[in-house]
Amino acid sequence: MASDNGSRSDPRRPTSMDDSGYSQPSFKRQRTALACNSCRVSEGHEARLSSIEQTLQLLLEENRQRDRQQAAWGVAELSSIDSQCGTYATSQPQEGDAATASHYGNPVANIPEDDTVDGMGAIKFADEQESGFFGPSSTVAFIKQIAGAVAAASSAAAGPGSEDHVLPSESRVDGELLRVSRPASPVTNPQVFNGASDIADVYILPPEVDTLNLVRLFFKDTGMLFPYIHEQSVLDGVKAVKRDGFSSARRSWLCLLNMILAFVTCISAQPDQPVEQNAADSNVYFMRAQKLSGNLTFKNVNIEIVQYLLLMTQYLQGTHRSAQTWNVHGLTVKAALQLGLHVENASSGFNAVEREVRKRTWYGCIILDRTMSMTFGRPPAIPTEHVRMELPVSADLGSLISGDEFQPEDGGTSTAVFFVATITLYQILGDIIANQYDQNIGTSTHTSLSCLLENTIRLEGQLLAWKRVLPDTLSRRPWDVKSGESGADVVFDKLSVILTLRYLNIRTLLHRPVLARYLEQLRVQDPDQNEMMWMQRFGQPYLEACIESASEIITIVHNLSDTPSTLGAWWFSTYYTFNAALIIFSALLIHANDKSWLGSQSNISATDLRASLQLAAQALRKLGNGARLSRRCCKFLAVLVRTTAVTG
Repeated sequence: MASDNGSRSDPRRPTSMDDSGYSQPSFKRQRTALACNSCRVSEGHEARLSSIEQTLQLLLEENRQRDRQQAAWGVAELSSIDSQCGTYATSQPQEGDAATASHYGNPVANIPEDDTVDGMGAIKFADEQESGFFGPSSTVAFIKQIAGAVAAASSAAAGPGSEDHVLPSESRVDGELLRVSRPASPVTNPQVFNGASDIADVYILPPEVDTLNLVRLFFKDTGMLFPYIHEQSVLDGVKAVKRDGFSSARRSWLCLLNMILAFVTCISAQPDQPVEQNAADSNVYFMRAQKLSGNLTFKNVNIEIVQYLLLMTQYLQGTHRSAQTWNVHGLTVKAALQLGLHVENASSGFNAVEREVRKRTWYGCIILDRTMSMTFGRPPAIPTEHVRMELPVSADLGSLISGDEFQPEDGGTSTAVFFVATITLYQILGDIIANQYDQNIGTSTHTSLSCLLENTIRLEGQLLAWKRVLPDTLSRRPWDVKSGESGADVVFDKLSVILTLRYLNIRTLLHRPVLARYLEQLRVQDPDQNEMMWMQRFGQPYLEACIESASEIITIVHNLSDTPSTLGAWWFSTYYTFNAALIIFSALLIHANDKSWLGSQSNISATDLRASLQLAAQALRKLGNGARLSRRCCKFLAVLVRTTAVTG
């Protein structure tokens, strides 16, 4: 966000501050190795997507003689997907790549292949095959299920006894598809997280007006979604540093401030700037915070340390560093427990506003813990039995008057209702992980189909009850032109969209085990006839619920892709869309194996599924302001579509 004089200082050319205030910044941007390395990491992930595309394209070429594409889907429809995704060759540099490399000061070459796993636990690479476990609820596990089904369906399409399979083996498919489950979020150079010592002076901030504007912008975006930090306290701290110098500031507060600046620079400050550049700019603040913290997090903790670690974990979810994301999350939970945030009585010595901040910070830890458990497929660090504190108040922190009791100021509906609704939704997510995925323990036991369906009915009831009590302000449908609500209330339009996407994503997770049972029937040579009968008689409504939620995700993101600020962070929208497309792709695989599934009794047709994939392709092309990785995943989606055509 620009300052009052219309410009924003480059964090890599910051100005130091003396006791008299902030000196004038230099606005000339320098080319740095940081941005170049960020670009290299992005290209590394593109190379992996390209490898997948080339593999599937090669396999499709081997089967071009079979004419199966026209039987499953018309040539015109396949061409439509290609036109949405672009028809660039995967081996050729993408539009803008050369310019990007030049801007960052180095050609893109010699891309390292030994990356780790991204911060959402979704992209798995070789050097963490042994150390990284990604369990049942993770997208990595879902991709493995899809890989087996693709291999089996392709083998069947090739005919009995044929060695010329579309996808010759599950191991080949598994090895390729496991490298992708969602488009990567803002790229981050791995060296960034080990290079905090390269920051010469951590006691540096942008000019005061820029800092204040960035802080206010943070609380209008990320800070509104996760309102566990007191805005006025941060603003007062910035002014105090200007007035009295850095000696007046606590290191823990400076760590938190730099993480706020990192987050807002990455997401909100320059939405029209290339995402790679935003990532490079934000990493400067991240490194300052990391160097400032030192071993501070291992000593006595305070609420600022917990908030700093919590915000850092959320930030790391937007990187390719799964190990560090998981480890910092562990530190966050330990620090919160050490501070007693989980105990109501431990906050008795604080005033009402401070108690509310502590409570919200604890619930922020819980929300993040459930998210990490879901995406990494690992057991939650905070057991449900430890969540006993009453819910936060549905009022903005700024409207509360410090004292022994709450005295909210009069006003309209607070955006804090979104935070409370998220808490209750993620409580249901915790139940889904416990009942549908056995707490992600990863045991080999197979839940009976009757028990699975019974749990699904009960948990679906909880989701419906949650949705039924949502206030009207969070039930808006700005993506639906017929609703007439678009643009009427920008803030609550955005909150409604983000909350709806979270709800639909969790609902697909609830019903995904039923979808997985269908995929499993494709894998085994001698399927259980009793289970097949059960699936045919009772499983279809659950499968359709999963597909309907996935289709709605795609529709929402597609319809709002021209106004991306309404969707929130673009990488999460891409994550939702790509995962929804995987569910639609799985449904087409199931239909290819059993034509009777989408019969006259079904509310879904194969045409509907293919239309959803087209919408997903259109949306992915727009998300991230045309980010290269979004385009790559759009192209990958087109290849998956062709795979379904070949398999029948």
